[in-house]
Amino acid sequence: MALNPFRRKRRERVRVKKEPGRVRTVLTTATDPLVDLLQPAGPKVPRWLLRLLVLVTFVFFWIAFGSAETTYDIDATGRGPMFFVAILVCAPLLLAVSRPLPALVFSTATAFVLGALLPVLNSAPWPWLVVHGLILFALLFASCVRGSLREAAGAWLLVTLLFWWGVDDPAAGNGWAAGLASIALVGVLSGRLLRAGWALRAQTEVSESERARRVVLEERTRLARDLHDIVAHHMSLVVVQAETAQYRVPGLDQAARDEMQSISETARSALTETRALLAVLRQENAQPENAPQPGLHLLPELVETTRRAGVQLDAQVTGDVGVLREGRSLAGYRIVQEALANASRHAPGTPVRLEVHADTSGVAVGVTNGLVGGAAPALPRSDDGSTAWTDVGAVTESGHGIIGMRERAAAAGGRLQVGPTADGFVVQLFLPGDPGAGR
Repeated sequence: MALNPFRRKRRERVRVKKEPGRVRTVLTTATDPLVDLLQPAGPKVPRWLLRLLVLVTFVFFWIAFGSAETTYDIDATGRGPMFFVAILVCAPLLLAVSRPLPALVFSTATAFVLGALLPVLNSAPWPWLVVHGLILFALLFASCVRGSLREAAGAWLLVTLLFWWGVDDPAAGNGWAAGLASIALVGVLSGRLLRAGWALRAQTEVSESERARRVVLEERTRLARDLHDIVAHHMSLVVVQAETAQYRVPGLDQAARDEMQSISETARSALTETRALLAVLRQENAQPENAPQPGLHLLPELVETTRRAGVQLDAQVTGDVGVLREGRSLAGYRIVQEALANASRHAPGTPVRLEVHADTSGVAVGVTNGLVGGAAPALPRSDDGSTAWTDVGAVTESGHGIIGMRERAAAAGGRLQVGPTADGFVVQLFLPGDPGAGR
């Protein structure tokens, strides 16, 4: 029966998605345009935080409108102007994340103007709305968090002048100045901590990106060194066959001999260029390998070596792996070797299963290991009993192993899937066959 590693067994999955409540949907839809306007430049602020800011501003507005009579003389001004007073008091709070310093300046100027224009009934603890004072504290803290040290000092001085002007008792004014200094100091320290965290996160992302690129380049260098031996072997055969053709084949005319000599010189030149490229790619401390490059035909020796290392390995090889040319056979061997090493390293003591199925279409390889203390899971199979090609999920490529396996599979024209399963970890590889590779 033909091997079909790309066949998938479709499974219908019904997912029940919980619908959000009507109130939540309405609030989200209503606040989304305002949230987009409030998103600051630079590091993105979570949308839920901006929605919370809009909700708090709305609540503060109604508190300011309802409690205006405790500070201002409503009988003299009427209730109508208090609606606009509440808007002027609470609107700057919306800019606490994106533009806190301009919002603080506007809110402080509003406190000066309202305190001078409106008749004040109660000036304790200050001659403006209590909500207005709380908003000033919040904007001062936000300005110190987002601004520079000079901007933080200016913001503290501005609010302190407001309190010295508005509070009648000088001792109370000095106390408020000290309290405002504490708020500014905490804000400055918090801002420095946040910026340090952002810088460290950005540097970490850059370092991880550079590390991933370096790992890929190192793995490709190893691939070039491995393939050099195979290419050099075939090029050497071309040179030998071209140079000995005139002795092995009788009756060659001079034109044919010249053609063979040209082929020999071209092959020698290509071999020299390949060796020069390998010398450039070779690492400084790397030692040349004299042993022949392995292939899937050496899987029995690899299985035996793995078992001697203490791994509970169950291996099953069916078909002739000679359908692969040497480069693909080498890639398959290295991938199996790395998969077995990863299984023994990251899941020590767990059973490991190796299955290799080969036919004229190619070679399919599966390496699975179970969880610690459990049995090795079986490879997913299709209806015809062959290994099914199943999506097994994503996996974080934090080490060299998986990156190297992917690079080798791509260089050999194969497909590789790795990832965790419900009861272990699986590596699946398919390498297409080459007609006449075993001849």
